[in-house]
Amino acid sequence: MKKCPICNEMNRKQQEYCTHCKAFLASRYSNKKRSLLKTPVYPILLLAIVLVAITSYYAMETKYGRKATTEHFISALIEQDHDALHELIVPKDSRISINAESIGALLTLVEKNPSIVQVVETNLKEKTDEGMFSMRITGKRFGLFPRYTINPTGYILKVKSIGEETVLSIHDTEMGYIKKSKEQAEFGPYMAGIYPIKMTTTLNDESVREEIQANVFGAKQSVHLAFDSIKELAIATNTETDNDLPVVQNDVVKEEPVETVIVKEVIKEVPVGGSNDHFIISYSGDVFLDTSDLKGLSKDDLRLARNEIYARHGYVFKSKELQNYFGSQSWYEPNPSFDGKMTEWEKHNIELIKSQE
Repeated sequence: MKKCPICNEMNRKQQEYCTHCKAFLASRYSNKKRSLLKTPVYPILLLAIVLVAITSYYAMETKYGRKATTEHFISALIEQDHDALHELIVPKDSRISINAESIGALLTLVEKNPSIVQVVETNLKEKTDEGMFSMRITGKRFGLFPRYTINPTGYILKVKSIGEETVLSIHDTEMGYIKKSKEQAEFGPYMAGIYPIKMTTTLNDESVREEIQANVFGAKQSVHLAFDSIKELAIATNTETDNDLPVVQNDVVKEEPVETVIVKEVIKEVPVGGSNDHFIISYSGDVFLDTSDLKGLSKDDLRLARNEIYARHGYVFKSKELQNYFGSQSWYEPNPSFDGKMTEWEKHNIELIKSQE
């Protein structure tokens, strides 16, 4: 029997409508089905999908996002992790080689200048394209999430040959060849680092080889390399006297050419030709200084070192003495519109130098 939900009249089981009030008599099955349809399953399912998506995005951002990539890169620099650096550094310029030599040069630079790590981290966090490294997106992870990588700045090495048939190499890898004396050539681009560069040249029929440690980094993307000791050797060779030569059967015979090896270290900015490229502290605009960088400097030197940070921005000095000094530097370009904005390390360096004056 079915009980009418309206008038409570009892009806036979097979009847669909009440015999008394004609109301529809729903079956238990249909009531159950209607009850299920009224249950909010779809909104709950949609909410679950949204929560999973948000959680997945947060997890991917934590592991592979911009901030995570920056932290991973900085950690790799500090821990000297070659494999991690090789994976993270992906140059936009395909000419920049990322290999054991270039990564080794970068880590040597970091080892000798630890404050560079802080500079790199600041640049990456500020999302600036200036500096030694920047961040870029190279594809997607799982087709959804951006893949962040580190893009190195490319530095061009400019070399002016002193002798004939000059060969330049880094380690055992040849960089290039300069045929004529006093001819300038460009090589690169190279990632920031300290590179051991060898120059082999022929000077006055004598084979000469010189090695320098080239510090390649900073805001300027071109680095001049000078092999000054070869010039000194050329002068010495030209002033040799007969007393320095052995005599055999009344004939003057020169000794067999001996390969001369001269090892020295150069900094980023060096004099080129007759120009004046002098810096008191050449890297004060690129890294955080400490008191060890100021050792041996007089008060006058400290004053110039502090003001050359301003001069790099083209600041026009009120002091005639300073303006004349920096005006004589080939790198100084007056910029009357300079607004005084500086990086954190430049501000730090100015205060540090000022405290030592």
